[in-house]
Amino acid sequence: MSPPKQTIWEIEPHTEAKHLILEEYLKAWFPILSRWNSRIVYYDGFAGPGVYARGEKGSPVIALDVARSHQDKLKENLVFIFVEKDKNRAENLRNIIEKKTLPSNYDVQIKNKEFETDLVQILDYLDTKKLDIAPTFAFIDPFGITGLPFSLIRRFLRNNKCEMLITFMDSTIKRFPEQLQGQINELIGNSKASDIISLSGDRIAKARELYQESLKRTAKFVCSFGMRNRNNKVIYYLFFATNHSLGYQKMKEAMWKADETGMFDFSDATNPEQPLLFSPAPQKDLAPILGKRFHGNSVNSEKVFRYTNDETMFLEKHARSALKLLESSNGYNGYKIQVESKKKDGTARKKDTFPSGTTIKFC
Repeated sequence: MSPPKQTIWEIEPHTEAKHLILEEYLKAWFPILSRWNSRIVYYDGFAGPGVYARGEKGSPVIALDVARSHQDKLKENLVFIFVEKDKNRAENLRNIIEKKTLPSNYDVQIKNKEFETDLVQILDYLDTKKLDIAPTFAFIDPFGITGLPFSLIRRFLRNNKCEMLITFMDSTIKRFPEQLQGQINELIGNSKASDIISLSGDRIAKARELYQESLKRTAKFVCSFGMRNRNNKVIYYLFFATNHSLGYQKMKEAMWKADETGMFDFSDATNPEQPLLFSPAPQKDLAPILGKRFHGNSVNSEKVFRYTNDETMFLEKHARSALKLLESSNGYNGYKIQVESKKKDGTARKKDTFPSGTTIKFC
């Protein structure tokens, strides 16, 4: 996917889906973080001009508008850092934001710089002053694979209160693994990445696997979302990395809103009136996963929901539906459960419900 040469360009459908994920996540992130912190930061490393050719919002405007929509709950200091290396795009973004009436507790910084240069300077300054970084959500959305070294991603994510949503341009990696060895190895954080990808039968899958492995060595929770072009081919992946279970859960909720199939794929080729690639049946996908994971064990319902939230791409609501399916007379796909008839307080449990403390036996 070539970067646009003009200051403002047409938005692509997969970009709109990406922005939907960002918007839905920020709707949860701003209120949650503001409860416990006096200062929170939204960082956009490739901010763009702030608007698309037909007036659609860019990511910086989306972030500001989401925060303003929750202003009654956000009394803390909110810092917005928008980094854009193209001078004309940075100036266009500045003009758009200057026309907005923003609350007094907003600190908006527009920087005409390289993402890598800026983030290194911020982290170096904090280290020199021995200061802790404020809770920060970083949206890193480049057009290519340069200027995004994994060493910097690792350094940022090692701060416990930081998390990232990253565009990973694996289509470029697929075409040029031999020619771009240095850039690919730096991007993925693996000195042998380009060689491994070159020898793989599915270069995109291998690149994504290696990048996810690198992220998982740095952050506790990682999930991804594939973006496809009008020919229904994957052109890049979004990766989310965090050290907090609640953040992971909220990002998955945002991704499910973009694709209810749970495939975490979006395709520009999909009928706009039918935005799903497949008919959604997440409970049927999750039921055998739970059956296999807990086979032969008796566990309480909280453990099932915790496993679902922390170790799968599914949500608690999917787990409840999957348990209902497994409790049916025939079970599902060779798996079946028996559920304790009484709740934790000794009262009768209503069928198809799984309240706190309910014991579930996986047969």
